[in-house]
Amino acid sequence: MTLIRTTLSAAVVACGLAAGMLSSGAPAGAQPAPPPAPVQGEVPPAWAPPKPAETWAGHPVVWYSGWGGRWGVWINGSFISLTSNPVTGGG
Repeated sequence: MTLIRTTLSAAVVACGLAAGMLSSGAPAGAQPAPPPAPVQGEVPPAWAPPKPAETWAGHPVVWYSGWGGRWGVWINGSFISLTSNPVTGGG
């Protein structure tokens, strides 16, 4: 009797898993990579220092007006400054 219950329970679980996989319709592969994020930059003002480079570490160099304005790159949602503050001449 115990063997029949164990076999029957295993069969019910196997059928339930198979039915769940077939009815979900989800692909079995990995999801594609998300599209690249848009370039987060602003139009530099006339008094901005010259752009130091077009790219840095594979990322486009852009103007950001925060902290008085400076050139830098956006990487993983964080801004990495490549120039000092042109207004105060400091960091």
